Amino acid sequence: MTIPKLTLADLARSGHITRWHSVRTARDQTLAEHHYMVTRISNRLAKDIFASDLDDSGLLMIMEYASLHDTPELLMGDMPSPLKRHIEQISGENNPIEIIEAEIAPWLADMKDEIRATHPEYLVIVKLADLLDAILFIEYEGIGNHAKEVSRGLHKQFYRRIERAEHDYPLYSWDAAVQLLRELQENDEQGVIAFEHREEGL
Repeated sequence: MTIPKLTLADLARSGHITRWHSVRTARDQTLAEHHYMVTRISNRLAKDIFASDLDDSGLLMIMEYASLHDTPELLMGDMPSPLKRHIEQISGENNPIEIIEAEIAPWLADMKDEIRATHPEYLVIVKLADLLDAILFIEYEGIGNHAKEVSRGLHKQFYRRIERAEHDYPLYSWDAAVQLLRELQENDEQGVIAFEHREEGL
């Protein structure tokens, strides 16, 4: 059987594809929203972490990959992370998820392979941004004990990724990722609240 390949036209449906189907949330998060947030967070992380070592072409590469990194979900849906990790453990190098993703989005697999071959640290940026977006969304929108447990698991993954990055690429300022998480958590809705208080004072 030939699996259809994703095209640019398919991306238009990303605003209808929802994530977090295995976790109870106050609202749905679309794939398009996730791609946008990961792209913006990747932009900030790359600039803070790589500083002067990052040029415009590198930033563009990071943002382009970030804006498309979960495109296979258009056909495959958002698989729960524990299931992905279990499949990875039992399948080793023959991960069926990666094989199918490469078949339906070969251009994305090529992009990832190019980054891995030239600047693998860029993939770390996108993964940290991916986890940051997940943490923020589930903290704001998650409902119940399961959502809290998922949030704790995401935090563990986030800090493990940073530890690995510090080991693999020690020249860069990976603690900027932790600082950004704290900034985003602490500043939640402060701008809105400040604006509302200003309006009340008029």
